[in-house]
Parts: sequence; C-alpha cells; structure tokens
Amino acid sequence: MNRKIVNVFALLAISFSISCYTIRTEEIKTEADRQGIKVKKGKIFSVVKTSGEYIEFSKGNPGRINEDKIEGIAVIMKKKVEIDLANIKKIIKHSNGSIIEVKNEEGKIYQVFGKVREEEGKFIFFTTYETFELVSIPLSEVKSLRIKKINPILTLLYLIF
Repeated sequence: MNRKIVNVFALLAISFSISCYTIRTEEIKTEADRQGIKVKKGKIFSVVKTSGEYIEFSKGNPGRINEDKIEGIAVIMKKKVEIDLANIKKIIKHSNGSIIEVKNEEGKIYQVFGKVREEEGKFIFFTTYETFELVSIPLSEVKSLRIKKINPILTLLYLIF
C-alpha cells in the first residue's frame, strides 16, 4: 500500500516537472500591449529592443518582468557598434562580398551580423557576443519577446490520459 502511494506521488512529481508549456513571441505595438505584458507570468527567453538590439537570457535563469522592466542574466547579446573609418585596421569579407569581420586599431575583432552601413565617416553594424551580465530593460524599449508559459489545461489532460 505504501509503495503505491509513493509511486503516485513520484508520478505526479515527474509529470509536473515535464509539464506542457507553450513558447510564443509577443509583439508589442501599442501601450495596451505593454500593459498586457506586465500582468503575464512566464519565463522570458529573449527580447528584441526597439533599437534592434537582441538579448537572449540564460535558460537556467530566464528573464522576468519586474514592475516596468524585464530583468535577467543575458547570455547572448546583439549590439549596435559604430566605428570611425579611421580606426579600422582590417576588414574581412565573405566570398560574396559581404563584410563578416572588422578589426579596429586597438586589436578588438568584431563579428558582423547583418548589413554594414557607412554614415558620416563611420561603419555602423550589429555584432553578437556571449556574456553573463545582469540586464534591466525598460518595457518602453521592448519591441518583442519570447515567453515560455506552462499550460495547466494541457498538463492536466496529460496527467489524466
């Protein structure tokens, strides 16, 4: 009898640890969308800011909504970089002619993602790098985000059937 009770509890614990969840992208276009995001619960995997910057959060410690901002430990960031043309030491191009790497005078190498624009004597591009830093993003700067939410109805159906 005791073994059956223990087995039932173990089955329930395993079922809830592998509960059904959905991952979806939320686009924020209006202020009402921003207010709706504030009340949602869930783990935030990534955020795209209005400036085009991309922030991916740690799987073990995902981003969370805290009042008017999203906070968490970023593991991958895509940031905008502006380098004066005079400070560029070396440019490496792909066989199709697109720029894939830029090295500045200080020896720092930037991996280029996307297109490179040249404006007012500067190269402007996005670069991606790995990091482990705590970030705080105001909701007013969020364009879209990916949220993982546990679906209690699907989890219950999974347990029953």
